[in-house]
Amino acid sequence: MRSVLEFFSKLRSLFGKANADRSLADEIEFHLQMETEAGLRRGLDPLEARRQARLKCGYEGVSSEAIRDQRLLGWLDGTFADLRQAVVALRRHRGFTAIALAALALSVGLNTLIFTMLDGVLLRPLPYPHPDRLVRVFESTPRNPKWPVSIGNFFDIRRLNKSFDAVALYTGDDLQLMHGEVPERLRSMRVSHDFFTTVGILPAMGRSFEPADSKVEKARVVILGNRLWKTRFQADPAIVGKTIRLNREAWTVVGVLPPGFQHVGGSYRSPLQGETVDLWWPLPVGPESRGSHFTNFIGRLKPGVSLEQARQDVHGIAKELTRILPGPNRDLILRIEPLTSELVGQSRETVWLLTAAGGLVLLIACANVAGLCIARSLARRKEIAVCRALGAGTWRLVRSVLCENLVLGLAGGALGLALAALLSPGWRALIPADFPRVHEVQLTWTAGLFALACALLTSSLAGLAPALRQSRVDPAASLTQESRGASAGRDAHRLRAVLVAGEVAFATVLCVSAALLVQSSLRLRARDNGFDPAGVLTFQLELPRAGYEKPEQAARLYEQVAARWRSLPGVQAAALATNIPWTGYDENSGFSIPGVAERPDDPTQARYQMASPGYFEALHIPLRAGRYFEQRDNTAGPLVVIVNEALVRRYMPGLDPVGRTLSIWGKPRQLVGVVADNFDRPADLKAEPGFWMPLAQVPMGEVNAVLRTAGDPMSLLAPAVTALHEIDRELPVAEPRAMTTITRAALAERNLANWLLQAFALLALMLAVFGIYGLLAYVVEQRHREFGIRVAMGATRRDILWLVLKGGLAQALAGGVVGALLAPLAARSMASLLYGVKFGDPVPLLWALAFVICAALLASFTPALGAARADPSIALRNE
Repeated sequence: MRSVLEFFSKLRSLFGKANADRSLADEIEFHLQMETEAGLRRGLDPLEARRQARLKCGYEGVSSEAIRDQRLLGWLDGTFADLRQAVVALRRHRGFTAIALAALALSVGLNTLIFTMLDGVLLRPLPYPHPDRLVRVFESTPRNPKWPVSIGNFFDIRRLNKSFDAVALYTGDDLQLMHGEVPERLRSMRVSHDFFTTVGILPAMGRSFEPADSKVEKARVVILGNRLWKTRFQADPAIVGKTIRLNREAWTVVGVLPPGFQHVGGSYRSPLQGETVDLWWPLPVGPESRGSHFTNFIGRLKPGVSLEQARQDVHGIAKELTRILPGPNRDLILRIEPLTSELVGQSRETVWLLTAAGGLVLLIACANVAGLCIARSLARRKEIAVCRALGAGTWRLVRSVLCENLVLGLAGGALGLALAALLSPGWRALIPADFPRVHEVQLTWTAGLFALACALLTSSLAGLAPALRQSRVDPAASLTQESRGASAGRDAHRLRAVLVAGEVAFATVLCVSAALLVQSSLRLRARDNGFDPAGVLTFQLELPRAGYEKPEQAARLYEQVAARWRSLPGVQAAALATNIPWTGYDENSGFSIPGVAERPDDPTQARYQMASPGYFEALHIPLRAGRYFEQRDNTAGPLVVIVNEALVRRYMPGLDPVGRTLSIWGKPRQLVGVVADNFDRPADLKAEPGFWMPLAQVPMGEVNAVLRTAGDPMSLLAPAVTALHEIDRELPVAEPRAMTTITRAALAERNLANWLLQAFALLALMLAVFGIYGLLAYVVEQRHREFGIRVAMGATRRDILWLVLKGGLAQALAGGVVGALLAPLAARSMASLLYGVKFGDPVPLLWALAFVICAALLASFTPALGAARADPSIALRNE
């Protein structure tokens, strides 16, 4: 505080004789005003009246500019004096200052942390030139609203469009690096030659890909990410042109990307952000690939072309492609979405939900500080009346109060910013690692300005209404404590009551929202997901093309590896599969069922996966009919398939599925088993139709290992990797995780919203409880004489206790009803985070209202108890 006083003293000394200048300016202005009004009464023109007033007063040589300068200096000096007095007053009233600063610091600090997420995820532009012109293009069908554009259609769109400067394709396809003795799997992207031109980023060293690179299937050229270049190749300046060993073959490095380059995300495998892509290599594509839907389409709009114009353009192209190629493009619809929207996805709703929740907490803090300011202004009523009686104007009184709130806001903002800085590391750790653009969530100078602006706005709004009200108080009534002074007190009480009811309403909205998320979380936990993640270890394998060119080579390796794992101590089941639940899997394929007619409005389509024997046993996926995969389901045996219950219900209702034939990819497969439904994502309301084919019959280069044990699954990692390397020492293992870690990660965003909303609801309720307590404590103090007289006239202590409790309950009920009316709006805003909970579900609402009312009664009890203990003899003696 002493340093603040010294700062204002130094500022004041810069203006020299400001007090004298202010007095002189006031005197000049007063004389000029009196003489000018006299001239106007005589019928003079306003300019002539002003001129004669200057002559008569002897101020003809004093310019208006000089007078204004003198008044400005006087105003600045008065403001600095008010600021200094404000600091002194806040130091004197430490209780008021501490409570107001605590409310401001908590609300501003939490809102600053939320703002770092809002700024980093939604507001900050993507790190590309003109990011607003980057878009994603999709094909859309009733079953797949965002389906990757086929490669053939990509070439047609590139040829026919009038909206794009450049277009490109990309997809995930990892590579294996041998740089030393230990193999390492690197996150890699295959891109068309115009990808880097489209995003607007060129290599810092070497060259980009050329059209010739995308026309050769075995083009062995690669561009390194900057981080990989520094960590694995020691930032070798001569790396361009050198060869490195990838996938057991020699590849030539043709370029190195600049540091910090962020992938545009949204690959078919997983959304990547930050500098997480290690390698980039060419994607050979041609217009003949009409049926391939595995790549992502990105485009850059031409300058001046709006998103709506581009949508109209591709809409016309879709109609033309439907006309030219009606077979593969039947009812083709093309969609365009901004790249930012695609990167953020449904996480946008989470960010805005938390931002709105933080805003409500800030409003509650504002109402709380306003209530404190009203109580303080009532305590200073006589002081303000004396100032008015001595001639102080309305603005002079308002300015003194606003200066006090300005100092309070600056101090609260600084404390809130310090709190945000202290909690920032924990806040970043709390956000899920795969949250969009999580690497950009950080405390910046923008967040600092936001914190100060929030604190200043909150404190200024909180102090403005009490300042204006008290500046209009009749000084005679206040000094004599007549009826009009009591009326002003009643008005202030009503204002505080409205503020407290508003606090309770906002707290109710947050409590209902938190209750909805808690109920949703409980229902998710109670749901049978169709698999058991406990005790399961998973990791990824990807076979290099060299050495595993033939499908039977991959099938033989998988059989040997799975057999070796099953022999390990503690392993109950071991298998390999192309996908595992809750990892973002979304691969679909059409099929047909001989003897069952296909409905035009619902073509047969399902998720498809490949798995080895033991997969369903390892994940404890129940068998409903038939059998699981067995060792005989290999290349020498008949083609078989296993389906889930959702497929049977949808496409074979009322039929016995086991033994029937499914035609998949032009080949008949016998249906040998039906397994229980398991959900692709945590919050899916229903399981999608799906089928599994034996991995030995359809070998894939990229698979997931699944091993079950009764103990800690991570204890199996070392022996499992050792057993793998005994068969092929150059096969790297990637992303080893326990299955429970995967399920937690899949629910991490929901849990984040759940925890934060509960924290916000608790803080809001605490502030509302404090508001009710402060209001009732003030009421009890003002009505102490009345309560004493009531007791003297026969009222019981219980009557007085209930009288005060009834006042607190009325505030809680009024605010709770308003909050209950607003709660459905909050529920609709977080629909994507809810599971199995309807907007009109009364249970969360009733629980929230009960919680709020109990908190209000608890806050009212202490003031009510003080009122019930009022001594009538003391009240009558004072009277």
